[in-house]
Amino acid sequence: MQRRASFSWSALAATAALLAACNGDDGPRPPSTLAATSATSLTGIVGDVVSDPLAVKVTDDRGAALGGIVVTFAVAEGGGSVTPAVDTTDNTGVASTRWRLGGTAGQQRVSATVTGVTTQINFIAAAAAGAPANVAVQAGNNQSATAGTAVSTPPSVIVRDRFNNPVNATSVFFSISGGGGSVTGAGATTNASGVATVGSWTLGPNVGTNTLTALVVANGVTANPITFTANGTAGTAAAISAQTSTSITGTVGGLVTPVPSIRVLDANGNPVAGVNVNFTASTGSTVVGGAKTTNLQGVASPDGWQLGSTAATYTLSATVGSLPPVVFSAVARAGAAATMSILAGNNQSATVGRTLPVDPSVRITDALGNPIAGQEVVFEVIDGGGSAVARRPVTDANGTATVGAWTLGETPGTNTLRATATGLTVQPVVFTALATAGAPASLTISAGNNQTATAGALLPVAPSVVVRDNRGNPVAGVTVTFTASTGVLTGASAVSNAAGQATVGSWRLGNTAGVQTLTASIINVPTVTFTATATAGVAANVVVVGDSVAPNFPVNSFISPLPTARVVDANGNPVSGAAVTFESLDGTNTLTGATRTTGTDGLAQLTSWRIGTTAGVYRLRVLVSGLTLTPDVTWRVTGTALAASQAAALSAATQSATAEAAVTSIPTVRVTDQFNNPVLGVTVTFAVGTGSGTISGGTTVTAVTDANGSASSGAWVMPSGSGARTVTATVSGSILGSPITFTANVP
Repeated sequence: MQRRASFSWSALAATAALLAACNGDDGPRPPSTLAATSATSLTGIVGDVVSDPLAVKVTDDRGAALGGIVVTFAVAEGGGSVTPAVDTTDNTGVASTRWRLGGTAGQQRVSATVTGVTTQINFIAAAAAGAPANVAVQAGNNQSATAGTAVSTPPSVIVRDRFNNPVNATSVFFSISGGGGSVTGAGATTNASGVATVGSWTLGPNVGTNTLTALVVANGVTANPITFTANGTAGTAAAISAQTSTSITGTVGGLVTPVPSIRVLDANGNPVAGVNVNFTASTGSTVVGGAKTTNLQGVASPDGWQLGSTAATYTLSATVGSLPPVVFSAVARAGAAATMSILAGNNQSATVGRTLPVDPSVRITDALGNPIAGQEVVFEVIDGGGSAVARRPVTDANGTATVGAWTLGETPGTNTLRATATGLTVQPVVFTALATAGAPASLTISAGNNQTATAGALLPVAPSVVVRDNRGNPVAGVTVTFTASTGVLTGASAVSNAAGQATVGSWRLGNTAGVQTLTASIINVPTVTFTATATAGVAANVVVVGDSVAPNFPVNSFISPLPTARVVDANGNPVSGAAVTFESLDGTNTLTGATRTTGTDGLAQLTSWRIGTTAGVYRLRVLVSGLTLTPDVTWRVTGTALAASQAAALSAATQSATAEAAVTSIPTVRVTDQFNNPVLGVTVTFAVGTGSGTISGGTTVTAVTDANGSASSGAWVMPSGSGARTVTATVSGSILGSPITFTANVP
């Protein structure tokens, strides 16, 4: 793509003007003077565009306006921007720009300059803050003062525009939003620093949090309104009151419950913290921790108040300075129960589900060990199951209460029975009894059943059983005998543990693949039987199934039965999934299904085997993936000739002979099948032609083919005289090429 040149007409004009100025006085002259044609003292709002453009005029030294002069406008103070920053004077010599003020309130300045003119024009703008945009706390937040009094620092806020310039003369309204109280000067106006301050803030009468809200009366102000928080604290103590009942009933020598407590309040009814309170007990009773300080709720109480040993009325006085005291009164009761202890029937033992021989009983006494009569006791079974009867007896004159009976639960282990005195604070007591399992009644398989492993290998999980009584509880200490149908056991006699579990040491499977069993037995309990499946190991050998030497078969025929191999492991177990290949050792064999995978019986059988067309021995061998066979495993078959189908002269069909002498080449024929294999035992008749002499002393000879398919006439003797003599060989049957004529020429 061709790029076009670009240029500035104004720059060109300026250049032309300068050139003309250099050429003489009559052409354009260079700029000499720069003057403002618009106001240079301006006002505006921060971030806004000044209402009027900034304009300057460029003239030469004769005062003539110059067009095409480049004027540069630049922000010198206050930020902001000018658009355009560079302008070219028009034909009146004027260039201008627009000024967007920066974000800082105060004086801002833009300068205008022209190259070659020493004077620069400054435009000054007074930038005022914009509209209120956000409000924040200035002072007076999170103060504390006594409830009902004014905070020390009147709350104030600061209002800013979007550039964070303080905004003057903005209305702010202060109002109470929580805790009560009052304000003065609720309507305030921001000063030149953007700050508006409430006249005063008096907190409400209650202790706690007070809130004051400052709302800027303007739209779009973020964080508006602002909330001030102050904490109202209590004043000085003005009154004291009881927090618990002042009329109390207690036990001789006992602690009063609840512990008496008082609250100290100020004049507004607020609780006062940190006030010293003294608790004083009357004679005979004892106060513990009588000097206290009120907490944040104005509450104080002693650590305890123990009544005397005499049944009487006791008092406890609480005093704060000169304020009227609070007096608590307590009546002490005599003879309350203090302890409960086991009397009989603890730590017994019995078979699960049986009743214990000794009924559990307790004794209740007071603090001095005296029996307490007429007190109800509740017996509860809390662990181990079982049951109790007559569970709510009442103590007799000796302070004794006895449960009707306690029958243990159905599960071996610890059983517990708790005795609780109704309505008393004495500690319950707990009886313990041991429930033991009954006689062995059943065996169940726990682990190790239905596993599978290689024949002759250890099973990964040792078989185990659980011995239980007739209630299904595990029975410990029982001898279990394990007996395997095959394989080898260790630890065949095992004793059940606390969970009733007995585990054989180990079970190594027998060497024969298939299902094997293990029996676990104890006396007078039905046995249980584990089953494990022994699988064959890796292929270790190949066994020929049937005969490896097949009977003779005619050439070019299919062999039956087909070669079959069994792949076995080291223990003679059939191996399934083994890759078996039948390979021809003679190239003329034709095989199908030569690659097979053994089935579960370890067998692999060739799909078909067709021997070649040449009579002789044919062999196959078997290969197993991952297994080296030494020596090879082979099959052997002998291919025999087919029926005779063709005959041909084996000796010379035409020869020269001497009268009254035998020919040198005796007439011989060869009989073969269709594949040229010699055929044994075929009858061939040789006959002498008329006047052709004798063969074997006669005119006709019958011969039978030998293993090479050959048959000969015997000596052929020529007669006297000359001429062509003949012998005809005829093969029995319909044979291609028969008869065959042999010729001898006698010169």
